[in-house]
Amino acid sequence: MLTFVRSHPLLVAVHVLGLLVAMRVLVTRRAPQSLMAWLLALIFAPWAAIPLYFLLGGRKFPRGAKGKQAPLLAPAARAELPEGHRAADVPRVLRTEGVPGVRAGNAFQLLGTGEEAYKALLGAIGAAARSVDLTVFILGNDEVGASIVSALATRARAGVRVRLLLDAVGSRPILSRARQELGAAGGEVRSFMPLLHAPVRGRSNLRSHRKIAVFDGHRVFLGGMNMALEYMGPTPRTGRWRDVACLVDGPVAADAAQLFAADWAFAGKEDPVRVAEVPPAAGEAVVQLVPSGPEMATDTFYDALVTALYAARSHVACVTPYYVPDDVVQHAFVLCARRGVRTEMVMPAVSNHLLADKARRGLLPELAEAGVVFHWFGGMVHGKAMVVDETVAYIGSPNLDMRSFFLNYEDALLLYSPPEIAAVRGWIEWLSAECPPTLAPPTRRRWLIDDIARLLAPEL
Repeated sequence: MLTFVRSHPLLVAVHVLGLLVAMRVLVTRRAPQSLMAWLLALIFAPWAAIPLYFLLGGRKFPRGAKGKQAPLLAPAARAELPEGHRAADVPRVLRTEGVPGVRAGNAFQLLGTGEEAYKALLGAIGAAARSVDLTVFILGNDEVGASIVSALATRARAGVRVRLLLDAVGSRPILSRARQELGAAGGEVRSFMPLLHAPVRGRSNLRSHRKIAVFDGHRVFLGGMNMALEYMGPTPRTGRWRDVACLVDGPVAADAAQLFAADWAFAGKEDPVRVAEVPPAAGEAVVQLVPSGPEMATDTFYDALVTALYAARSHVACVTPYYVPDDVVQHAFVLCARRGVRTEMVMPAVSNHLLADKARRGLLPELAEAGVVFHWFGGMVHGKAMVVDETVAYIGSPNLDMRSFFLNYEDALLLYSPPEIAAVRGWIEWLSAECPPTLAPPTRRRWLIDDIARLLAPEL
């Protein structure tokens, strides 16, 4: 044995390291498909799997970085849902996970088209008097991205503090241009999680999928829309993706400002600063901002989603561009339909991601057999929204897939007040009405390709 070790030290080292990595994979909460993919790779291709794990495989921060954000989320002015509210379990679960609490006193405006969202975003930038903090996954290297950078530069030249945080992968094409133009105007630009960075500061596979803009600390724009021509613009455009966002004034802006401050500090390798100011009430909407991602100790959005689905009694309606959940979420939807809850899903018949379409194909028959009603859109739907029983709704950045559940930095806005829930339901019904009843996705099942796609989907 010792002779073999001395003769093959590199081989032994690889297998020992592979064993240690496998133990790490086994004790880290992740989707079964992801677990199986990593274990198979470590068994059959350890030379490739080990460096890939250190580059891509981590899901939560090490102890020194984890929790950086949660303790710093803005406190005070919390609201409680009325006694007996059927969605009360959702904020109750989130309270144990370090999530900002429920905020009352907000003014909520749903932005159901790309034109409405573009107008509201540019208007909010132009009206900002003290600060604009904006983070987005994709800022397009196109006329929309250029107009947003130009608007930010105009405010910076007027003395407004402007900070732009772009995902280093999603916004790579416009990153240098934004740095140059906004920097010359007095603004600041940072990139989130560059591909080359110290492993202790996260993994290249962990992207910031958040879309948040905070204006003067009291107004916030958020939702599922990236800021590019496919998603928004000044005028209607043939083939524009269907998406949804919102503009909210009031106390919840403090939580959005704190979330941005923590991400900004992380990107700049700084200590985050607590946001002290909580804006006064501006309306009657009762909402809750739910950040999720590697910096949170638990999977907050996932837990809120599962809690809401198991509490559903009459109706669930959701919109998602990609449907590749784990078995728990899949079973929750199945049980909703089986126990008589009318369960509807709006998705694109063919999305812009072939792998996601193949991965979802094996999940659809079980949902259909349980009684789930599908509405298939003929173009691309990128919106992410859900309504449960008129008691809770959400819009935000997470897709119903394992990357959003377990890997990406995401944010969702939960809505607990009837007018806001009705607004989301109205948008979903409007979108459903535009889905041809005869349209359906390709149904031919290629077992090997589809199953491999689902196995790989959590990590891609």
